Amino acid sequence: MSSPEQLELLPSDPPRWGGPAAAPAEPIRTQGRTEFAVYCDGEDGCGMVHRHISPGVRTAPCGATYTVPAPDNDGGDRGGPPADG
Repeated sequence: MSSPEQLELLPSDPPRWGGPAAAPAEPIRTQGRTEFAVYCDGEDGCGMVHRHISPGVRTAPCGATYTVPAPDNDGGDRGGPPADG
């Protein structure tokens, strides 16, 4: 049970709290989940595209650290089942 006054354990916006900057990410809809393709172009970036299975602060295989934004922060897919049609 959670109360409105209780703080979340991890902030939903890491850059706001001093975390790494958000990286440009495109949601990828796979069978049963949403993954994220991130273009690694920050100051430590390698210029490649990395794939992550969830949002949050991530370290890429090249060593760059960035925030993969949650889809509900930018109006994207929330990871539910695909729409019929």
